[in-house]
Amino acid sequence: MSIKQNPWSVVSLTLLLLSLLVGGMVISLTNGSWALTGGRVAEVLLAQCGVLFEVKPSLVEIAIVWDGRLPRVLTAALVGFSLAVAGAVMQAIFKNPMASPGVIGISSGAALGAVLALYLGLAAVFPQALPIMAILGALMTLITVYLIATSAGRTSIATLLLAGIALNLILGAITSFVITLSTKEFDVGRVIVTWLMGDLNNRLWFHVQIVAVTAVTALILIFSFVRELNVLMLGEEGATNLGVDVGRVRNVLLLAASIMTGGAIAVAGVIGFVGLVAPHMVRAVIGPDNRRLVPLAGLLGAVFLVYADLFVRLYIPVDLKVGVLTSLLGGPFFIWQIIRYRNRFEYM
Repeated sequence: MSIKQNPWSVVSLTLLLLSLLVGGMVISLTNGSWALTGGRVAEVLLAQCGVLFEVKPSLVEIAIVWDGRLPRVLTAALVGFSLAVAGAVMQAIFKNPMASPGVIGISSGAALGAVLALYLGLAAVFPQALPIMAILGALMTLITVYLIATSAGRTSIATLLLAGIALNLILGAITSFVITLSTKEFDVGRVIVTWLMGDLNNRLWFHVQIVAVTAVTALILIFSFVRELNVLMLGEEGATNLGVDVGRVRNVLLLAASIMTGGAIAVAGVIGFVGLVAPHMVRAVIGPDNRRLVPLAGLLGAVFLVYADLFVRLYIPVDLKVGVLTSLLGGPFFIWQIIRYRNRFEYM
């Protein structure tokens, strides 16, 4: 399938997003309660990487830059990238501009899995339990929604979205019940509530490793079938006629999206609407070719979350969680999308 697009738009957007991402990361590394110059930050990074042996940064600077700010900003970038890529893949699979991990319930499933890992104490004993439970929760939710929406081998997009809304409510209620139980142990309850708001405070290299592994693994799966993903946009019948194994391709891509979502939620909590907004904005500039849309949507998601985290960290006097800010920004965008596409809906 050939999709026409302006190559200069792709190049220009790529350079713009990379510049914004690097700029945001530099600002994040140099600014905070203890301001550092760009030169000092570079010396710390190079010394920790073993490039500058003659430079000996202070232990305080190493703790601030290498152990504090760098893991946080890398986590923000990888989480934003993961959520945006997952959203782009789902919108292409379901040919629906409102499909995203949050809308069809995958985020809620991942959140419940992670909350159970925290409440049962599994995360304290076995740190990998948190991402594993989050990914399992995302996968189980995805399978449930998919089964509800599929009949006679065909998947109803409208039913899928409605099933996602219903499961969001059910999983949210179960999560609230677990929070109620956790209030008997104040520390556990506080951690769960804070995490559900979408939190990037005190991220460590361990968190970077988790989301990096899930993002790379899922991205390999996605780009193994990215051409087939373009063909799927023609519809199931058209894709089948062109030799695409629709069921296999769709299942692998949905698995990849669930892995990305579960990994992101495991390290940062529930951060909404990144997977909905970023693909739309990129698609408006470069068109629907997923070979370029997927990575560029991921870059925009990374940029968005890095700057959102910068804003709540540097300019908000209270401890506002980044997930709250993304919801405040993404909610109106979602309403606008509903109004924009309402003529496509069926009326009784």
